[in-house]
Amino acid sequence: MGLQVKEIMDRNPVVVNEDYTLFGIREIIILRQPECILVVNDNKKLTGILTNAHLAAFSEIDSNDKVSSIMIRNFMRVNSNMSVKEAAELLSASELEALPVIDDDEKIEGVVTYKDIVKDLVEDHETVLSPESAVIYLSMTKDSEQEEYWLHKVTNKGYRAAITQVGATAEKLPLKLREAVIVAAIARSVIREDAREKYAVSMAVRDLYSQCYTVNPGLGGGFKVAIVRGEGRIAVAAFGRCGHALSNGNEQIFMGSNII
Repeated sequence: MGLQVKEIMDRNPVVVNEDYTLFGIREIIILRQPECILVVNDNKKLTGILTNAHLAAFSEIDSNDKVSSIMIRNFMRVNSNMSVKEAAELLSASELEALPVIDDDEKIEGVVTYKDIVKDLVEDHETVLSPESAVIYLSMTKDSEQEEYWLHKVTNKGYRAAITQVGATAEKLPLKLREAVIVAAIARSVIREDAREKYAVSMAVRDLYSQCYTVNPGLGGGFKVAIVRGEGRIAVAAFGRCGHALSNGNEQIFMGSNII
């Protein structure tokens, strides 16, 4: 028998109650960028699911509305003991990009996505890491396990790195990007509390934001941002969606770098 679902699934899904508001959902999407959100009732029973594509289909929604008003109620479930092949068949048939994983007692164990099934295609195979490639891998991590894996590889290379989350409106995005990256870099000892090093990071973030603004002028967004220092230079990358919190825009990556 091949791999089972429990070996590849995301064990830390986003779960909310049916009474959760859509305003709260927007915050979750900005900060965590989940592939899906699971919905439960007061008895912790799984009753619904939300995906980015589903949310994007609602052009006009009241942020005070409850999740239960728009959640998908009819969807397939994947058992954690199923084979990956069986899960792939269910995903393909469901037309959803993610499905909940449950155990034999109907308790939520996680979610499985297209990316989980194909992630071995993007795992590193003796990858030659530069600061620029390392920062891209870090910014595109989807969970804490992937973060720890790539942080470990980056530090073993002799680089220093940090990861943070940034979500802001168009007006505040450039400032929030700069502040969040500098704070994360200082906290993880990527840079010193030194004006020259802060300026180097600021210039790398400026390059990143310039790319973002060129592609999506006037839009804010939610991003995971990584910073890597090594080989005499510093690289910053932001990965996520530009636009409003419920936008169905494609995930994009933006890069900035500077000598340090």
